[in-house]
Amino acid sequence: MRFFILASFIIISTFLPSKVEASHIDIKPCIQISHCVREELLLDDIDDPLSEVQLILENTPRMEIIEIDGDYLHAEATSRLMKYVDDLEVSYDKLENKLTIRSESRVGEGNFGVNKKRVDLIKKQLFLSKT
Repeated sequence: MRFFILASFIIISTFLPSKVEASHIDIKPCIQISHCVREELLLDDIDDPLSEVQLILENTPRMEIIEIDGDYLHAEATSRLMKYVDDLEVSYDKLENKLTIRSESRVGEGNFGVNKKRVDLIKKQLFLSKT
């Protein structure tokens, strides 16, 4: 019986990823570009871009970080008046030194360019801090 339990544990631990070794999460493309923006940024001079983005988001009004898992970050932005919630996802690929940012409205057909402005603001603050 002990052998069976030990063998089961070894087999399961072989196939399940370790939390320490968080795998890269690919961010899905935008389906409706009227309320979604997805950009990929190649980074050269930023040592820890996900931490930089986290700091930017922590200092952004009405922005709440929901999840940070290895090289992935998910946050929610709530609009001031109507209290609509937009999702913001950021993923960092260390091998390609590439940051992917995606901002999408949960409801509606358009968002008056809010998601584009949000991504542009993150890019500006990220690269401004390195100049």
